[in-house]
Amino acid sequence: MSRKTITALALLGLLTALNVGMLLFNTAQPSRAAVAGMKSADLLKDADFTKAVKAIVGKCKVNVELAKLSC
Repeated sequence: MSRKTITALALLGLLTALNVGMLLFNTAQPSRAAVAGMKSADLLKDADFTKAVKAIVGKCKVNVELAKLSC
């Protein structure tokens, strides 16, 4: 193999290892959005919020096999 091929393969291997490492060491924080300072339990009890969500989601299609929501 030529020197360029070996260098390219080494770089590709390094980048793959880095990608796998970042996948295993995922530091992303879950979303903690609050609407009007309410937590999720409060939003479930809020009739206006529930009505708005149902109106929006009612216009969407759900693909359960792919876990995908298309609006």
